[in-house]
Amino acid sequence: MRPEFLRPGDPAWAAFLEGAPHDFYHLPAYVELCARMDGGEAAAFLATDGGRAMLMPLVLRPVPGGPWRDACAPYGYPCPLFRGEPSPEGVGAFLEAFAAAGAAAGLVSAFFRFHPLLPVPEGPFERFGTVVDHGQTVFLDLDLPPEELERQTRVNHRADARKLLAGGFRVEVDGWDRLGEFAGIYAETMAYRGSGAAYRFGAAYFRDLRACLGERLHLCMVVGPGGEAAAGGLFTNMDGLMQFHLAGTAAAFRRAGPAKLMLLAMRDQARAWGARRLHLGGGVGCAEDSLAFFKQGFSRLRSRFATYRMVLLPRVYRDLAGDRTGDFFPAYRHS
Repeated sequence: MRPEFLRPGDPAWAAFLEGAPHDFYHLPAYVELCARMDGGEAAAFLATDGGRAMLMPLVLRPVPGGPWRDACAPYGYPCPLFRGEPSPEGVGAFLEAFAAAGAAAGLVSAFFRFHPLLPVPEGPFERFGTVVDHGQTVFLDLDLPPEELERQTRVNHRADARKLLAGGFRVEVDGWDRLGEFAGIYAETMAYRGSGAAYRFGAAYFRDLRACLGERLHLCMVVGPGGEAAAGGLFTNMDGLMQFHLAGTAAAFRRAGPAKLMLLAMRDQARAWGARRLHLGGGVGCAEDSLAFFKQGFSRLRSRFATYRMVLLPRVYRDLAGDRTGDFFPAYRHS
């Protein structure tokens, strides 16, 4: 077993991704972007054992008040990846190697996010930490015939989209001159929803995201009859897997529901580009809220989202956490 922490420029990171199904969350440039926002260092843990290997993208963050650090998954669904057929024993050996290497590097804890459409064998993970089930997400199987995709779409979603088109609304894809408008709509939407700091991405983030993802990133805007930006969304397309990343709707158009037109248009665009899945995600924190209900109107298909918590230095973790209680992980970061 050979365990090591890689930096984004290490060719071993890119070489691993060439031989394993993955999403944009696993790309070194994306992990670097998340690390800059989180005040940490971009890294990936790679363990190899013969022809088998495991890679986990990470943001290594300094822990206030000591010489320690912890590991957190980048924003999104950057699950651990495996090359070769991972047996439960093999996955367990990889996790044991991570626990030892992380503790030796001064990592107090690690937090991973699993990918709803790239499943991992969770049994071995439960031996070394805690798997937390957050609920269901929604995805579309774009291999289904168009008429079946229509049948799986809620009637009022289809009707509202037709009404918008009849009223002079239109969809623009990859009109990047509107990125600034999208950033403003997104910020307005997050303020309206009362979203936490983790969702408050600014204009610089969107510019940097486009720079690091290039042609894998797409901007879809719904434009009103007078040329006003009514809604917008960022979508990624990685090897046939499209993600609905971030979106917003302008206050003046919330009742009209332009996001319905946007998602139906991108469903059809994704099929034209050869994508096989369109993942919409779930509600806020995967809750069964109004956002989840909205997304469920586009497909009957569901996937499961879970996260993983691992304590590598138990004594240090207890000392740092003190008397903090509750479900927040790691507890010592809960203010």
